[in-house]
This record gives sequence, C-alpha cells and structure tokens, in this order.
Amino acid sequence: MSGRSRRPGIAAGVLIVAVGLSVRYPITSVSPLLDEIGDAYRLPHTAIAVLAAIPVLLFGLAAPLAPALVRRLGLSRAIAVLLAVLAGATLLRPLAPAPLFAGTVAVGAAIALLGILAPQIIRLALSARGGFWTGVYTTSFGISAAAGAALAVPLFHALGERVGAALAAWTVPLLIACALSLVFGPRIEGGDGAGTIHSDRPRESVFRARGLWPVTGFFGCQALIYFSLTAWLPTIAIDRGADPTEAGLLLAWMSIAGLPASLLAPSLASRPRWRAGLIIGAASLAVTGLVGLGFAPAALMPAAVAILGVALSAAFGLSIALIVFTSPNVAQTAAFSAISQGFGYAAAAVGPLAPGLLVEAGAGWPAVLLMLSAVAVCELAFGLASLRASRPAAA
Repeated sequence: MSGRSRRPGIAAGVLIVAVGLSVRYPITSVSPLLDEIGDAYRLPHTAIAVLAAIPVLLFGLAAPLAPALVRRLGLSRAIAVLLAVLAGATLLRPLAPAPLFAGTVAVGAAIALLGILAPQIIRLALSARGGFWTGVYTTSFGISAAAGAALAVPLFHALGERVGAALAAWTVPLLIACALSLVFGPRIEGGDGAGTIHSDRPRESVFRARGLWPVTGFFGCQALIYFSLTAWLPTIAIDRGADPTEAGLLLAWMSIAGLPASLLAPSLASRPRWRAGLIIGAASLAVTGLVGLGFAPAALMPAAVAILGVALSAAFGLSIALIVFTSPNVAQTAAFSAISQGFGYAAAAVGPLAPGLLVEAGAGWPAVLLMLSAVAVCELAFGLASLRASRPAAA
C-alpha cells in the first residue's frame, strides 16, 4: 500500500486507541473514592449508589443519539465533540454536589456515544483486521480502567487528600485525547473531516437485523457484571478485611489481569469456529471468579479477581467483536451498535445500583455475588444464540 492509502488506517488506529484509553478511567477513578466523595459532599449511602449507577444508566439512555450525531456531524467530528464534552464534564464534577451529579450524567452520555461509534471506526477503516483492532480497542479499555483504579487513591493523597482536585486531575489526559481526535479524525476519510458514510444498499429496519437481540443480551449481561464489580469491588474487599489502598489495587488488578484476554479474545473470534469455545470459557470463568470472591478464603481474593479480569475482559471483547461481525453493513453499524449497547447498558444499570440497595436492606455480599453468577449463565445462553448470525471477520 502507498503511504497515502495507509493514512486512513493509521489515523483510525490512533483514534481507536485514543477513544479506548479515555472511556474507563472517568468511572474507575471514582469507585475507590466513593467513601471520600460521600464525606466531602455529605452524601448518604443511597446517593452514592445512585452516583455509581448514573454512568451506566446514561449508557442506555444516550445510545439512540449516536446515529443522529454521526449523520449531523460526521464520524470524526462527532468523536472530537464527545471527547471535548467528556473533558468538560470531568472538570465540572468536583465543583459541588449538583455539578457532581450533572457532570456524571454528561460523562456517562459521552462515554456511551464514544463506545457506540468505535465499532463504526473499525468497520469503516480497519475491517480487514477487524478482530485484531477490536482487541486493541478493548485492551485500551482495560489499560484505562486499570489506570483509574490504581492511581485514584495515590493521586488523592498526592493532592493533599482533596477530593475535588483528585477528580479534576483526570481532565488532562482527556484533553490530550481530544487533541489527537482533531489531528487524526479528519484523515479517516482522506481528509474531508466529516467521516460521513454512504451506502447504496437498500436498508431494512435495523431492529430486524439478524442476531441483534442475542448480541444485545450478551452485551447487557457482561456489562451488568462488570459495572457491578467496578462500583463495589473495593467495598467488597474492604468488607473482607482489605484496607482502602489494597481494595483500589484489586480493582486495578482485575483490569490488568484481563489485558491479554481483551486483546486475544476478539482476535481469536475472527475465526468463527473459535467463537463458541470463547463464549463458554468466558462465562465459566465468570462464575468461578464470582463464587471464589464470595466464598473462598480472603487470601485467595487476588486469584478470584484475576479470574474475573480474564472473564470480563474476554466477554467485553467478544461483545464488541459480535457487533462488528454481526451488524448488517458499514452504514448500519452505528445503529446496530446503538441498539445492542443501548439496551444492554440500560439493563446493566441495575448492576451498580442493586447491590448497594440489597446490602443496605440486609443482604450479604456472597448472596449478591451468587446473583451475578446467575447473570453469567444468562450471558452464556445469549452468546451461543448470537453465533448463528455472526459472520467471518472479513465480511
């Protein structure tokens, strides 16, 4: 390929990594500081549970806006605008209790739309190696999640234990990502800056697309488990005897342990014959890790969390790969992604909220983890059902 013909692919690769690195630490950097946030802003436990649930709820509510945003702004401009909104909302959150909740709403909406548009970047400019680039994207998710969880408490201490400063500091890498999107985004379509996608195919309603609802169910189940643990794993660990710094590191360890799986699972899923085994393995590991976290000796928590990291990273990578490999065509990828992620995240919003409310009502964490194990069994069923509609990676 000539240098000119490679430029859209290189630009798309940079953009995929920039987006992937930006859409987890605005959430995972908050979870280890939930108690400190509650104290600083005088929030009751229920309000903290609601705060943890808002991003995931917005993932579902904002999803229908993605196709319209692309039609109006074009793909690359839409991504730049969303990264700018994410940076602004992250800076807004620490100002007071009301901006904390309003900024979290904006954070959730921006992250939702960025996540929905990422598969469209892959289908548009990286489809020849869709499995590999899906793996790169989901691996960058894991790095982002690990960085937020691992650095949140040390950053809090380094900034004089000021909650507002610790939350606002995450604006800096978001501004860098926004700058990268302005530089590389317009090159996806050879420099027109719009990223507008045209298709001569007659379009049926995407709601009739084959495999849409099984893919949606699979996405929703893995997201529910992930966000439940993202919100409450530090609290579970503290309840079992860990100190706050160790608890935050366990959340980071979950993301780090899953990094190889986040890269390999989507790449292997480009081979259709491997997909069933990958789905069965991810769901089985999720059940094993959840049961271990709830009932194994506390000394084995790092092992249980590592198993969960592999299971959840693989499942997320597979869910994005299924969107890429199952959506009807490039032009409808954003709509297919919006529906599967929108409905999936709407269901997953129960994850951060329900455990907090159940524990507040007297249920123990082991019972909550058993409920999440049942969700992993549902994930398995949806994943196997979705295979009937998925296509080879190069389709």
